[in-house]
Amino acid sequence: MILRGRLKLVADMVPVCRTVCDVGTDHAYIPIYLIRQGICKTAIATDVNPGPIEKANINIRQYEMTDYIDTRIGDGLQPLKEQETEIIVIAGMGGQLICSILSEGIEKARNAKRLVIQPMGAVEDVRRWLYDNGFEITDEGLVMERNKIYNVISASWTGQQTNYDIIDLYVGRRLIEKNDPLLKTYIKRELNKIDTAINGLRKSRQDNRDALEKNINLRDEFIKLYNGL
Repeated sequence: MILRGRLKLVADMVPVCRTVCDVGTDHAYIPIYLIRQGICKTAIATDVNPGPIEKANINIRQYEMTDYIDTRIGDGLQPLKEQETEIIVIAGMGGQLICSILSEGIEKARNAKRLVIQPMGAVEDVRRWLYDNGFEITDEGLVMERNKIYNVISASWTGQQTNYDIIDLYVGRRLIEKNDPLLKTYIKRELNKIDTAINGLRKSRQDNRDALEKNINLRDEFIKLYNGL
C-alpha cells in the first residue's frame, strides 16, 4: 500500500510503537500502512458508522491484516480502553469535532504517548485546545494535496499549560521554527482568506467592529511574519 499527501504525512509522524489507534479510520489505510512498514505491531481502527468499518474490514482482509488490526464501532475515543494504545491518530475531521472528541476522552488522550492530528479546518481551535489542556505540540508539518494545504500536528501531554500568542495559534510555532517548505505559501493563502473576511465585514451592515479589529490585527501579524521569513 502506498500513501500520498496528507495521509502520508500523518503516517510519517507516527513513531515506532506497539499499538496505534486510528479514530475515524474510514478505509483503514493508515493502520494497514503502519503495520506493513513495521512502524507498529497492532492497530485499533474505529469509526462512528458501520459503513466505513465494513470498508475497513474489506481492506484488512485483502492485506491479510485480520490478526493485527481490530475494528470497532463507536464515537470518538469511546471504543478505546484506558491505556490501550500508545498513539492516537485523528485525521480528516473538522477542528472543532476533533476538540470535542479529545475533550470527551481526555483521560485516554492524556495517557497516549502521542497524538497525531490532521484537522480539515479550524486548526487554530485545535492548537488552542492542546495548549489549554496541558499538551505540548512537538511537531507540525504542511502538505499540499490537490492544491490544498493541510496541517498535521503531533502533540504529547505534559500537564503544563503553554503560553501562546496569535501566531502560535494561527500559523504554528513548530512550522516557523523548522521553516516548513510550504510555510510562505500557506501564509499567503491565509492572508487572502483574511482579506476576504475583512472586505466582507466592512460591507456588512451589522456591527462587526470586534471581528473586524481581530482580523486586521491578525493580518498585520501575518504580514510581519511573512516579511521576516
